[in-house]
Amino acid sequence: MNTRFCFPGKLLPYLFYFTICYLLLWCWRPARAQKLSALKPPVIGEVVPDVTIDHIQGYAGHKAKLSDFRGKLLILDFWATWCKPCVMMIPRMDSLEKQFEGRVQFLPVTYQTEKEVSVFREKMAKRTGKRIVGPEVVEDQQLKALFPYTGVPHYVWIGPDGVLRAVTNLDEINAAKISAMLSGNSAVLPIKKDVQRLAYNRQQTPLSGFLARNPDVAVRNQYQALLTGYIPGIGGGTALQQPGDSSGNWRVTYTNLNLHTLFANAYGKGRRFFSSNTVSVEVKDSLAFFHMGQKARDWMPLHCYCYELIVPAAQADSGYSIMQNDLDRLFPRYQAGLETRRKKVLALIRTSKSDKIKSASEHYSDSYDGFTYRLRRSKLAHFVIGLNGMYMQSSPMEIVDQTGYEDYADLDLEVKFSDLQSVNSALSRYDLKLVEKTEPREILVIRDRMLKQPSTY
Repeated sequence: MNTRFCFPGKLLPYLFYFTICYLLLWCWRPARAQKLSALKPPVIGEVVPDVTIDHIQGYAGHKAKLSDFRGKLLILDFWATWCKPCVMMIPRMDSLEKQFEGRVQFLPVTYQTEKEVSVFREKMAKRTGKRIVGPEVVEDQQLKALFPYTGVPHYVWIGPDGVLRAVTNLDEINAAKISAMLSGNSAVLPIKKDVQRLAYNRQQTPLSGFLARNPDVAVRNQYQALLTGYIPGIGGGTALQQPGDSSGNWRVTYTNLNLHTLFANAYGKGRRFFSSNTVSVEVKDSLAFFHMGQKARDWMPLHCYCYELIVPAAQADSGYSIMQNDLDRLFPRYQAGLETRRKKVLALIRTSKSDKIKSASEHYSDSYDGFTYRLRRSKLAHFVIGLNGMYMQSSPMEIVDQTGYEDYADLDLEVKFSDLQSVNSALSRYDLKLVEKTEPREILVIRDRMLKQPSTY
């Protein structure tokens, strides 16, 4: 037996060379990966880096450099078998390549495997009776690193001189645009703008939560309805957003309000305020609407809600009707509607034809410090809404405007709104007065719904 390689002194040199070769081979793979990741995507007008393209089917050696296609207009067609627009473009590109034979080369590029593409090509050939043969890149990594994209189809135009000329969508792939490009007029091609992919998992995250964490995402034509229970710490209130801002949506938001207020807002539709004296709650369990002697801080967490509705601008006029339907579905125990009943009201009337209230102001303002009420450039109808909704909301009778005055008004009142005599005394200087009347009025009625009982057999 030949034992000359068994001695340590003779074995060490071979081990040394073997180790060096192993290290070189080990280092070679990361070096190639680093080169791929370090590629800088060229901009329009720059020479494209002469990278080597692997996995080219239908091409000698299955490899090529981009420079191998010099002398022709090279259009890289980034596509996928599942992309319908990409598939639709296959026969068009084949026809264009034949029309500009020798001057244009289409090179399909996909990240998918050779098997996936082969199966697709076979099925397409059987269906169309025509097999399109030509080089195409599969399992691509290099070209996507050089020409990043987020959606297919994606077309990269490289001139016969190796200069990046355009990055377009499928609309630009036609004979006229190709002719213009070959004649040196690439300015006619608009640049494709890819939408940045956002990290979103619809299985794990509700869309509302995603939008809340990404406030910079512009959403138009949005529809969203949300109902929650009482939320400690955010207070109670309302907000209305009209279309015309950056979002283009109509929105109402109510926080920590009771059912009485939610129904009143829905049926008031932003045009009428239903105060307590214009809402008749006819239910057995009135605790759901009024705290009935309970401390508000104990009652509110159990009987107050937050509700928000967002609809596209085109549906803004239907917003409150949608809210009514939501309340009907979300609180099926109750039914609400408008009814006309004869009721006592306080009617605001004019006591003379002398105009003592005509506005001399340019801007609207409204203020009250507990002693002096000051109103500028307001309709009397809006003044009455303020009386019902804020200043005289404890009145047992609804206040209605029967002045017939349509112009803008200015008022300065030294007044105690909880005292009707004080209010009329202050109004008298303007020949205005609140008088009691009995009239048919439309009120909001909320009653228990008569639910159908399940049949028994």
